Amino acid sequence: MISEPFRPTKLTLVFLLLSAMMILMGGAAVAPALPLISEAFPDAPEYLISLIVTLPSLAIGVTGIFIGLLSDRIGKIKILAASIVIFTIAGTSGYFLNSIYAILIGRFILGVGIAGITCATSSLIPCYYEGITRAKVLGYQAAAMGFGVLILEISGGLLSGISWRAAFLIYLIGIFILAGVLLTMKEPALGKFARDTKSSDEKFPTSSFMVIYISMFLGSMLFFLMPIKFPYLIAHMDAARLLGENTALISGLFLGIMGCSASIIGLFYGRLAWRFTRYTILTSVYLFFAIGYCSLGIANSLIIVLIGAICVGLANGILMPTVLIWIAAITPKQFLGWASGGFSVSLNVGQFASTLAIVPVIAIASTTGNIFLIFGLVSCVIALPYVYLVIKGKYTIDEMTSLPSKIEY
Repeated sequence: MISEPFRPTKLTLVFLLLSAMMILMGGAAVAPALPLISEAFPDAPEYLISLIVTLPSLAIGVTGIFIGLLSDRIGKIKILAASIVIFTIAGTSGYFLNSIYAILIGRFILGVGIAGITCATSSLIPCYYEGITRAKVLGYQAAAMGFGVLILEISGGLLSGISWRAAFLIYLIGIFILAGVLLTMKEPALGKFARDTKSSDEKFPTSSFMVIYISMFLGSMLFFLMPIKFPYLIAHMDAARLLGENTALISGLFLGIMGCSASIIGLFYGRLAWRFTRYTILTSVYLFFAIGYCSLGIANSLIIVLIGAICVGLANGILMPTVLIWIAAITPKQFLGWASGGFSVSLNVGQFASTLAIVPVIAIASTTGNIFLIFGLVSCVIALPYVYLVIKGKYTIDEMTSLPSKIEY
């Protein structure tokens, strides 16, 4: 008797999105506590403290491709479940550890877990959904990532008000998500060709993926400047002392608003994708980064900070589904794990590179505000090649199927 292929339910979608929620800010959930951690380890240089946020990204960059290949071989659900377990245990380890180096080891292991979550969720969506439904779900995924920023950063800020250690307890959310994954998801049936890649004549579109991965790398590098330096910007603003000297909650609130704006634009992304070419959309991404960071660079009030945070959130909320839809459109299903692994690597190497890119900028920038201003100008420069491609009019967004399909869960 042949069993019917698994059909995702509404709860499947919910827990798929909750899993995706942990991708973007899983490593940066404790960002609001960075100034407090600096005080707890006064002998540790600032770059070492910043590795608490960025070291998971390095781990993902090192392991992402291999985990993607492994998910193609042993199954995406197994990888997702195991990765959430690693995420929860390694994430909470910082609550118990007393050495900055032990904490950093735990953060590296956390990155391995996030790599698996990224690969699994990014490849499960194209397997579970097709056509316009896929585009909408990928928009929802971007919204979930933004909502994750809102939940994790505000929660991290609240827990930081208790102690810097308490901020690490936010990773206990993985227990709830793991239970939902095991109860609502099954391995997708991809057909015989997906199990025997040698029998397929389809090739991996390497040249297209180079453009995709470079776009993701640059956008990720720009975006991750926020959790690394934004808490320090807020810590030096007199206007941010609404709740006293501990500005972690205010920092977490603004980072949460940034995530909320990404969520809102993600919910409406399907409409944008039908109306604009992908390079027009990518141009808007880097222009939003430019406006956001220039605003933060000159900010002298919380209103201007709010505008900057919203613009950065909009940039990331547009970038993620654009890249994911592009990947889903051109990737043969037998290569989805590989492609998702590459996405994971470009996303997270970009995050880690953000720390390295800041080093020479600090040498010429006297304040945190100037750092943001310089990166705003860099964003304008990055937008120029995409503007050129828009003007040339060589590309159209063709990743949707020509026949519309209603949303089915």
